Amino acid sequence: TGERRRLTLADGSRLTLNADTAVDLDFSSERRLLRLYRGALVVQVAADPARPFIVRSAQGDVRALGTSFLVEQLADSTRVVVLEHAVRASLPDGQTSELTQGQAALLHASRIEALPAGQAYRADWADGRLSVLDEPLSTLIDALRPYRSGYIRVSPQVRDLRVQGVFPLDDSERTLAALAETLPIRVRHYGPWLTLIDAP
Repeated sequence: TGERRRLTLADGSRLTLNADTAVDLDFSSERRLLRLYRGALVVQVAADPARPFIVRSAQGDVRALGTSFLVEQLADSTRVVVLEHAVRASLPDGQTSELTQGQAALLHASRIEALPAGQAYRADWADGRLSVLDEPLSTLIDALRPYRSGYIRVSPQVRDLRVQGVFPLDDSERTLAALAETLPIRVRHYGPWLTLIDAP
């Protein structure tokens, strides 16, 4: 099963990596570049005006203009949530968008999409909580996968059920039990390696 990792970088910046996150650091005298290949991170950037701090994803760059923000590599986009101060998001074609505390956006291949305010809960995983606000069951299960051994299959009949709540990431059995009590689903375990979630 996966685990979150907290690191202090050579420049004093603090980095929290979600389970199953892959990054690469490239710090030089001109810049501090962190490449995000998969997963999610929260970074609290140490001030260094001579060396900008940049997180690079598959879709573009997120440059710190302040201290704390989340970057998450999704299948076809990158989610950016500003937790403190500001960032500048940019795409390879030159499009940019400055986001301030409380703002969020998705970086797509050819556009930057503003997201509704109130996205800070998406960084709750850094504290061991999975906060879900009216999202499909399949999204919640996808977030649990790195924290469990084995395979979880969600049937098409229940994958789009809407879920809302705060769940413990480090106790996925408790999360699955809570879901089974509140949703019209059945959770069946076949040994430690297979869990099926379907209609009752």
